Amino acid sequence: MMQPVSAAFLVLVCAPAAACVVAAVVLWPRFAGRGVRPVAARTGLLLGSQALLTTAVVLLVNRYFVFYATWDDLLGGTTTSATVKQVQPSRGAEAAPAGLVHREATELGPKRRGHQRDPAEDGRVDRLDVEGARSGLGAQAYVYLPPEYFQPRYANRRLPVVIAVSDDGSGADTGTAWLRQAWLPGAAVAAIRAGRAQPVIYAAVGAVRRFAPVRTPSASPVHGGPGKPGGPDEPGGPYEPGRPGAPDRSHGPVGEAPEAASRAVRPAGCLDLPGVPGGQAETFLAQDLPLALAGTYRLPEARAGWGVAGIGTGGQCAARLAMLHSDRFTAAASLNGRFGPPADGSGTDARTVVKLKAGAGKAPRGGTRAAPEPDDPYGGSGPYRLDQDLTWRLQHLPPPPVSVLAAARATGPDAEAAERFAALARPPMHADKVLVPGDPATLKQWRDHLPAVLEWLSAHLRAE
Repeated sequence: MMQPVSAAFLVLVCAPAAACVVAAVVLWPRFAGRGVRPVAARTGLLLGSQALLTTAVVLLVNRYFVFYATWDDLLGGTTTSATVKQVQPSRGAEAAPAGLVHREATELGPKRRGHQRDPAEDGRVDRLDVEGARSGLGAQAYVYLPPEYFQPRYANRRLPVVIAVSDDGSGADTGTAWLRQAWLPGAAVAAIRAGRAQPVIYAAVGAVRRFAPVRTPSASPVHGGPGKPGGPDEPGGPYEPGRPGAPDRSHGPVGEAPEAASRAVRPAGCLDLPGVPGGQAETFLAQDLPLALAGTYRLPEARAGWGVAGIGTGGQCAARLAMLHSDRFTAAASLNGRFGPPADGSGTDARTVVKLKAGAGKAPRGGTRAAPEPDDPYGGSGPYRLDQDLTWRLQHLPPPPVSVLAAARATGPDAEAAERFAALARPPMHADKVLVPGDPATLKQWRDHLPAVLEWLSAHLRAE
């Protein structure tokens, strides 16, 4: 069958059009004169030639641009069976990297005396071993699921989620610090029962200096995975020092030269270091971890349901994640956080992070290795360093549409940082300042003030 773009069909239409034009030119004098018949003949010649010429031009244009390749396309007669797959309910789980998230239930959650543990009454704490496909880093996260998450009346609701980053300088920088020291699950349950907060899911992670570069995600998981005890550097974990087959952590991932490994052992505090392998902590927290959580639990799809919190350098990290990734997070709570240039994993200002310059790791003639020299982790870029300074961003860049709680002890540098940060914030950004009495420095010391922080986060997050 001839189609609208076939040459045979075009010839079949264009030939009569050309013939009609020639006939109109030749026969026009013959039909001159007055009367009904001459006028009707001339009208017929004009209409016929115009119609055939228009049809020929339209077909030629269609052949050139191929608007309609077949008659079914033109007349709507195509009947095909198509299966539409709904991606929305699964939250794009098909796109999540398989095997990069391992979940295991723990006994860390609250438990009623004299009763067996029941998630619908007590909640549950899971341990996630996450390997970041984008950052190349791996870490553990302890996820507290409130009792409402398991109750039938909340089966169709997506509860808000808060990523909590620890590192208060006390050395308790694992994700369990939020559970064991701050008593986060107990404070959350108490706030819910008192009607001061809504049910919220909390995902607690340790300080970024505990993040480990992923070596071979498909064959060598970063952590033990389901049913395997321990995490990095913990008893029974795959990186336990002295364990047969364990890599030498003093030189980074297995197979790397000392010069390269020295730059990849630990990332700097919540910062993407340009050109440094294993230095993508910000990417892990802002992209890899939310993807792992969203692919594992029933969480909000919009940013209005996502928040972040932290203490110390983790508090600075919380504010940075919200301000630099307002497409993911809508609120942040910073406890004793500073807002200048980020610090490295040990709490040292990022400008003093040590890495080896080119040739610094080579042995001189005497046989001894040259000492590492201090260098700028921002790759020598002044603009990039300023871009990480939150106070500079508030002074020189449009503020993001987020809410930040700057909580600090009433006196000292932390209070001054909180006051200055809150004073610089302007719409659409909103900043609240809370100065608490005493000198709380660790999560344990913040325990009595934690309910107010959780209530603030709950008020700025929305379930779906």
